[in-house]
Amino acid sequence: MLRREFLRASGLLMGGSVTAGLIGCGSAPAVSTGPVLTLQSGQVQGQVVEGVHRFLGIPYADIPFGEQRFRAPVPRAPWAGVFPADSYGFACPQAELIQPSTLGLGEDCLNLNLWTPDPAAGGLPVMVWVHGGDQDTGSGSLPVYDGSHFARGGVVLVTCNRRLGAEGFLYLEELMGDGVGPGNLGVLDQIEVLRWVQENVSQFGGDPNNITLFGHSSGGAVVQAVVATPAAKGLFHRVIAQSASHAAQRPESANEIGRYVLDRLQVKSGDIQSLQELPWKNFTELSKDINQLGLGYPQAYLPVIGEAMPVHPADAAHSGFGLGLDYLTGTCADEAALLNGPSGAIPSGAIKDDPLFKRVEQVLAVAGVSWAALVETYRFARPDLADHGLDLAIISDIYFRAATMRVAEGHALRSNKRTYTYLCDWKSPLLVGATHGLDLMMFGNGSPLVDVAELATSEPAANFMRRSWVNFAKTGDPSSSAFTWPQYDAEFRHTVAINERPSVLQDPFVAQRKLLGKVMTDNWQLMGL
Repeated sequence: MLRREFLRASGLLMGGSVTAGLIGCGSAPAVSTGPVLTLQSGQVQGQVVEGVHRFLGIPYADIPFGEQRFRAPVPRAPWAGVFPADSYGFACPQAELIQPSTLGLGEDCLNLNLWTPDPAAGGLPVMVWVHGGDQDTGSGSLPVYDGSHFARGGVVLVTCNRRLGAEGFLYLEELMGDGVGPGNLGVLDQIEVLRWVQENVSQFGGDPNNITLFGHSSGGAVVQAVVATPAAKGLFHRVIAQSASHAAQRPESANEIGRYVLDRLQVKSGDIQSLQELPWKNFTELSKDINQLGLGYPQAYLPVIGEAMPVHPADAAHSGFGLGLDYLTGTCADEAALLNGPSGAIPSGAIKDDPLFKRVEQVLAVAGVSWAALVETYRFARPDLADHGLDLAIISDIYFRAATMRVAEGHALRSNKRTYTYLCDWKSPLLVGATHGLDLMMFGNGSPLVDVAELATSEPAANFMRRSWVNFAKTGDPSSSAFTWPQYDAEFRHTVAINERPSVLQDPFVAQRKLLGKVMTDNWQLMGL
């Protein structure tokens, strides 16, 4: 399935042999024991690695299994003694084991990692990272997300796990009763992380009044879902959403998926105990079947519009959510070009059988735009591309960029806070275009892209991104003394192109935005997107 290969290649399902190379080579870094810190749940002790304090595997919520399975997260009960925060915790249950050499899957998976330049500093800006992975794979503990470079830039960097797949997004309330499987548990886990940060980050030198929530791909989508969830209000102050496709399930489609899952697993409505006793692998094994049946587009497990999240994430600003936040958002220029891989193009016909393409068809149907008309627009704008390249460019823009631009437009229009947009345009020498995942090089840990790790990063582009993100976290403005980043507005729509040398573009999405019409302006919730 192309979508799975797309995610694997973008570094969300990286193997141990690849990720091991991201940490660096040569002699091992000097590691010493760090200070003991007192948190609300107990004491923790981390390590100091090359001047950066790191704390790994800290539990932020109780084990989400047993009687707590398919229910909202509960803060971690206090522990006795000193918790040794010197190794990553379990990743949350999912279909494929990530990094089998270093990470295991387990039920006690709601944990986080933290890097800080100095726990005694005080007042440092805080950045909370949300990992990608299609809402059914991934972990905040992948080595590509190591926060050491961000900490050296003067921020406290937090990465975390959330429940995935059925454990995080299966909708069961109509079948099992209120509070059981509300369909947004992965989002509520992320909000619980923010509560933990608010309560504890000052012990690590962080400022609880200056928190930036940022994420990539489906992690960026979770970021926007958090914005659209009233329970998160006041827990963070800035947003960075990278390469996110903002989509949601309705209770109707989510309930259909829930019925299918219970029928396949032979669990009766209302039998919560039997549901909670099932091995988690029984659920992960059904994910492929659910997606193949097309029970939910663009995928089965998404945040559900309902009581917890009352509006579509793409409509958040238009509906009055997140107006007090500073925003930075954007995409890579050629997101779907990653489907080509380093070995050449996939068959064009295969693309049209993939959920990525089917989501594009859904958007175009709502817009009343034919594929042929869109191809002609792109043929004029991108004369360098052949037909297959045009297909991928269209998928890139409709799947990722249209949703991103709608969010930016709404925030710039409704909010008196700042809005900034970017277009990552650096092209790997081994891939066709600036593909999905290349912007993760901003962590400074190499490339997340399988098979092209050695040549798929640009140090100038990565450093520029990281400095800009850190500046944004500190002040709400990504500008520096060397580069002024203009705000995005409805008149000029300034967008920064990130390359070896950054530049400012004016309304680079103008032709597509005009053609898509109401997709860019009307309510996605009402239109069924």
